[in-house]
Amino acid sequence: MAMPLRERQYYFRDYYDQGEVLVLEGQQLRCRLSSKFSMIQKYESPLAADNRIVMIEESEGEEATEPANITLELEYDGALKPDGYQLEISKDGKIIIAASNKRGLKFGMDALTRLLSMEDGKCQLPVATIHDEPSFPVRGIIEGFYGTPWSFEDRMDAVHYIADHRMNAFMYAPKDDAYHRELWREPYPEDVFARIAELKQECDDHLVDFYYCISPGNDLQFRSRTDFASLEAKLAAMISIGVRHFALLMDDINYALSGDNLHYLERSGLAHAYVANCVHTYLSSQLPGFTLAMCPSEYWSYWDTEYKRDIREKLHADIKVFWTGSAVFARQIGSRHAQDNHRYYGHELWLWDNIPVNDADYDRLFLDPVRGRYSQLGRTGHQAVVANPMVQWECSKITLNTLAHYMWNSERYMPELSWELSVREFAGELAEDMMFFCRQNLNSQLYNGGYEELNEALKTKDMGRLDVYFGRLESTVSRLIQWDNSKFKEEAGPWLDRALADVELWRAVRRKVTGTGSGTAGPGSNDELRGRAEACQAFKVRLGSDPAWRAAEAWGLAVQEEKSGYRLTLEAEDVT
Repeated sequence: MAMPLRERQYYFRDYYDQGEVLVLEGQQLRCRLSSKFSMIQKYESPLAADNRIVMIEESEGEEATEPANITLELEYDGALKPDGYQLEISKDGKIIIAASNKRGLKFGMDALTRLLSMEDGKCQLPVATIHDEPSFPVRGIIEGFYGTPWSFEDRMDAVHYIADHRMNAFMYAPKDDAYHRELWREPYPEDVFARIAELKQECDDHLVDFYYCISPGNDLQFRSRTDFASLEAKLAAMISIGVRHFALLMDDINYALSGDNLHYLERSGLAHAYVANCVHTYLSSQLPGFTLAMCPSEYWSYWDTEYKRDIREKLHADIKVFWTGSAVFARQIGSRHAQDNHRYYGHELWLWDNIPVNDADYDRLFLDPVRGRYSQLGRTGHQAVVANPMVQWECSKITLNTLAHYMWNSERYMPELSWELSVREFAGELAEDMMFFCRQNLNSQLYNGGYEELNEALKTKDMGRLDVYFGRLESTVSRLIQWDNSKFKEEAGPWLDRALADVELWRAVRRKVTGTGSGTAGPGSNDELRGRAEACQAFKVRLGSDPAWRAAEAWGLAVQEEKSGYRLTLEAEDVT
């Protein structure tokens, strides 16, 4: 199916066509390759984008088994931003992809793949020109949440996802990896280190930058040469497998200095600048080129502090600084706070966006788009945006896709449209059902809107509308349970089951409100209602919409006692 014009105009930064279509014989785009990109013609990774597109090799004096039906030219254009590209599809059967780096060539090929469609056994492409460049040089995912770290299989899939969605960075920083944080002095066990090396190689193979992050701040002794030798040994091990990108994380620690640390360095800002500078000096001695970012202890807020002044004045100019916005879970990141904090820190800022992470709400899934980010954040000293996903990797993909759209073209980002496109990509023919399920699981850290359909029905106590609503919830869940995405069903299973329990609780509420059997064991009884309520409470997860409990509350059968807790109130015999 051809990519609709509306999506082309949104997905690509600058898209131009005159409505003409190039039609080519055959069910593959067979490209005669011509390259002026470099003298080393090795393009297997970026050019093996899709089995519908093949490169035809024509040796001197020999003809290819299947002749080419189009010419593909690759060109170097140093005026384009890194990862950017220009794609030209002409009606004379010639395609030109220009880029300033190999990743740009890959993204140009990915764009060609998106535009290619098949009809009546023929290849079709719009005659078009695309100029596409990212808003941020660094775009990716940081595995930086609390809770069970991802499996290496999830991480491998995350690398593929990053590469397929115009991102370029995977940052390894799981809070509950003991060797990242608690046991930072100790080398990784051989088997774990081997898997990290595999992950790094997978990143290389897919043109994704692998960042190794370490968090020694809880107990690092700043005067101890032994501690610094342990830190350097950990970094040296990563350098030995080709890692060139690093981050020093000093977040979520008790950063008030005490004992010898206090006597030696006086203030935590000075201490953190000192250790980051030591790491920078070490990396400079080992690598001709590297990246170093640091996450300060004051990684959120929107005001200046002594700590930020020390970072501003003492931290090496080349070290990047993470922040999460004006709060740990920032509802808005606007121009003023972005500009102010760039000035307060005095360094290039990298946004560590805690979206859609749910480690503060383990009972929730967050399945809506990122919202409230300044469209021109890249013009306020921000050169990177990385997203911190949920423990549930597969379920994170919907929100991450919208973040990928923002990272690439923040100036044009539209949350609702990105959400629609992301759900469709994720769920295919089940997109309508998936969107309804997503709308029951909005990010409470980011957004208080939503649930309008449910809210209005509860406000007016419209049982007919509520019957339709819960009927749709039941049928939606039933279809999602039958879906062939086993990874989604494994991760979202508890929430799918909880939704069905909510449906049964609503039916018990309805029978209680309309029936006459209060005090008996049958339908409409207090016992039935208690049983359904206890079944819901037995789950350790909940939908953000909380539909059944809110229905019980609307008819005076329940009260909310805390953020996510309700209890029944069944003293009254009659409910109206």
